[in-house]
Amino acid sequence: MRLLQKLFAISTLLASGVASAEVRIVQQESGVKVRLRGISAVSPDIAWASGREGTVLRTIDGGKQWQVIKVPGAEALDFRDIEGFDAEIAVALSIGPGEASRVYRTQDAGKTWTLALQNRDPRAFFDCMVFDGNNGWMLADPVEGYFQIHATNDGGNTWRLLPQGPRAEEGEAAFAASGSCIARVRGALVIGTGGGRARFHVLPDGKAHWKSIDSGMSRSKSQAGVFSLAPTAFGMFAVGGDYVAERASGNASQWRAGDKQNPVIRLIAPRGYRSGVACLDGAPACLAVGPSGVDAWNAAAWKSVSDVGYDAIDIIGNVGWTSGDAGRIARVEVSD
Repeated sequence: MRLLQKLFAISTLLASGVASAEVRIVQQESGVKVRLRGISAVSPDIAWASGREGTVLRTIDGGKQWQVIKVPGAEALDFRDIEGFDAEIAVALSIGPGEASRVYRTQDAGKTWTLALQNRDPRAFFDCMVFDGNNGWMLADPVEGYFQIHATNDGGNTWRLLPQGPRAEEGEAAFAASGSCIARVRGALVIGTGGGRARFHVLPDGKAHWKSIDSGMSRSKSQAGVFSLAPTAFGMFAVGGDYVAERASGNASQWRAGDKQNPVIRLIAPRGYRSGVACLDGAPACLAVGPSGVDAWNAAAWKSVSDVGYDAIDIIGNVGWTSGDAGRIARVEVSD
């Protein structure tokens, strides 16, 4: 618990943020009609997106044009997460039971793809991944009572299953809603869960054992809990709720690193269930998205930004993208 106190203590934001700035959400033409739950902002010009029917999208001109890419052999797969490294290299994760859970990698802008990892265990189900340089981690649902964590140190070319992930309580699992149920936060790996319990599981670098803490988002429902995590300048921001009740009050919590006080969950509910969150680099301000709209959080309150629904969001600097159902994709710009 002392380690958790040092790493994450929930607190209020200390400065004004998004609500005092202008947030522009500019609709763009994706060229597809499938649901897009994966998004990765590489730069203000370069981004990747992914979704159903083995679909991957790429832009190199800020979203003026999106290239539609079909991954061979993946036509029936749902790519819930994608991580872009640059304009040429990206790693895409598909979900599903057994062999439907896979990881593909391209290093030539989507011209060719390599199947880097395919699940062979019918009990396993891939959820989300995160990269820190060439080091990466992928979270899968529990098997025999423990979450599975796969790791790579070569940019997703090869993967290995770690000896033991965090222990799961009965009914506890992760949500593959936006590819952001796992995050790197101040020298630690953090995962968010839901279902039987909604918790944060933390593995500090150099440590062998996971630490777990209740998120405060538990609703005793299999479809509710923590859905998305985002590292921030001050620690971590998490959002969630109940995906069956999209417009019911959602959940969010804010963690501040370095505070040695006892961690106390502070819930700051947005307008509805939120499946994705991203925060501005170096600023205490975050945007949360869900099927019922987009909200911005600053030091004091949520502010409604849009009633258009999205599933995932990613921001680099003050620019990013958000994606959702029916091929919906939009550029996000935040200015003072």
